[in-house]
Amino acid sequence: MQHIKNIRIFLLLFSIGFILWMGGSLIRSVIAFSVFEPSATQTLVRQVSNDILMQSVYLFSATSSYTTLAYLLSLLCAVIITLRLRNIFKENGWLMMSAILYFSTMPINLILLYFDIRLSIEVFWNWRWEFYHPEILKYFLNRITNPLWNSLSGISFLANLTIVYLVIFQPLKK
Repeated sequence: MQHIKNIRIFLLLFSIGFILWMGGSLIRSVIAFSVFEPSATQTLVRQVSNDILMQSVYLFSATSSYTTLAYLLSLLCAVIITLRLRNIFKENGWLMMSAILYFSTMPINLILLYFDIRLSIEVFWNWRWEFYHPEILKYFLNRITNPLWNSLSGISFLANLTIVYLVIFQPLKK
């Protein structure tokens, strides 16, 4: 218990970053899928102007600034917490499982963060306001419609929901 008292601030910062990142990711998914017909994810909404489509891309990019900072905060705190608590992993299986799940999804999340940053650069710095511009299609539409990135994003989200379950119920605790 003494280990936890020494790192309370990192646990608090990790929790805040993790919650903001998870909630923001869910909201961003809703925004991203608003450009598709409700019945299919491969069909764009018909008879919609470029401005309406780009408004969704703009909101998706704008919210990425919050989720990116929140994820990086949670990642930094997770590394510190893991290094400080590595000695108690044997007694707390839930903590070990949480760390494994968190760090195993890290490469997926960092790649998706890269896509988000590149899309934000195109929208905010390069002033791309054409939905069918190759860079917008590459970093927004391809991320949503590509089965690989869509599946990996879903798996990462489910793994992080499992972390929440493990932290609440703490299985395999001696």
